[in-house]
Amino acid sequence: MRSSGQASAGFTLLELVVAIGLTSLLTVVAYSSLNISLKAVGRGQVAAERLQELRVGQNILDRSLSSTVRGSLADKIYFIGDPRQMRFFTLEPLEAYNLGGVYHWRVLLGQDEAGNGVLAVEQTKNVNWYRDPEGVEVRQIIISGVAEAHFTYGTGGDEFENWDAKKVRSLPEWVKVNLTFNNQQSLVLMIPIHVAEFRPKQR
Repeated sequence: MRSSGQASAGFTLLELVVAIGLTSLLTVVAYSSLNISLKAVGRGQVAAERLQELRVGQNILDRSLSSTVRGSLADKIYFIGDPRQMRFFTLEPLEAYNLGGVYHWRVLLGQDEAGNGVLAVEQTKNVNWYRDPEGVEVRQIIISGVAEAHFTYGTGGDEFENWDAKKVRSLPEWVKVNLTFNNQQSLVLMIPIHVAEFRPKQR
């Protein structure tokens, strides 16, 4: 028989319950901290991917508009723009391996397969697009998650909602693209136009 003055060699039930409770509490705290850290990392990764997509999308528009062509359709200047879309000829193909020639581009607010708004480019190499105005050979989404897109066109300090180069007899000097995303954030892209001269070979 053990005397009352002798120290206990084991744990009592109360001590065991307290130890399990403290362990559980520490586990919950550690899990919560890890979960918050993982969510922060995930948000940072999404933000970085989003920023990269915006940079690539703007770069595509910059390159295409920087090589806008005049004199490629019966020696007529061609550029048609309204608040919802713009059409123009460019020397810049969507697919890097498909170099050479003039391409008809249409930039517009479209939808992806899930029905979400996107800024998209439709391309055809058929410069005589009047015969098939809706013809598309290549379609590419350049910016996703777009709720609204609004295009305006200008020369100098003057800004216009519509531009028809055939009537104005010149191309715009710049295009402004106003984008509103699904999270209500907005972005304005100012893109200058540098005209490329193109003369088809005379047969």
